[in-house]
Amino acid sequence: PPPHPEQPPVYPGAPGGPDPFALDQLATDAAARAHALLTTGRDPVAELTLWQDAVRLAAARPGSGLTAGTRTLYSSLATATGRTPADLARAVAAWRQGGPEGLAVLEEPWDPPAGRFDRARPLLLAADLPAFRPRRNHLTHPHGHIQLRLGRDGLWYAYESEPGREDWWPRGTPDLDPVGVLTGLGAAGDV
Repeated sequence: PPPHPEQPPVYPGAPGGPDPFALDQLATDAAARAHALLTTGRDPVAELTLWQDAVRLAAARPGSGLTAGTRTLYSSLATATGRTPADLARAVAAWRQGGPEGLAVLEEPWDPPAGRFDRARPLLLAADLPAFRPRRNHLTHPHGHIQLRLGRDGLWYAYESEPGREDWWPRGTPDLDPVGVLTGLGAAGDV
């Protein structure tokens, strides 16, 4: 195999034809997967579900914000997976936050064993933060605008919502320390 995946050809735009950028993204992804298969003997995304793979593809699209091209991609992927574009946008934010584990933290609440989860509340209190309310693997700020979620990987993931709404969006970088994940938000003073 070559030392690295080759670049795909440039796809010209044609009226009514497929988006050349989307074709380039798919061809680049296919080349990277083929190269990994040739060099390691395994497909790095073979175990993903259709939904996870759609989220992965959407998250790989460079840039931020919902441009016209991104809205079209999100709409197509959401329709193909039976989800809404808003579901996909939230899942993309989770994937960008922590990959497959970040997506699992978004979608799969669980009951953690005693240990790291139980030590988080005293650590938050010791950092002069309010008493977060526990529920499953979530710790929620009493004003309901910040939430910490413990992943099965042992990392804490930060989420934000408008107070009084259950519209949680991933934010920041996961951290082993629940206080650290809040500090990373740059909003610890606002907590």
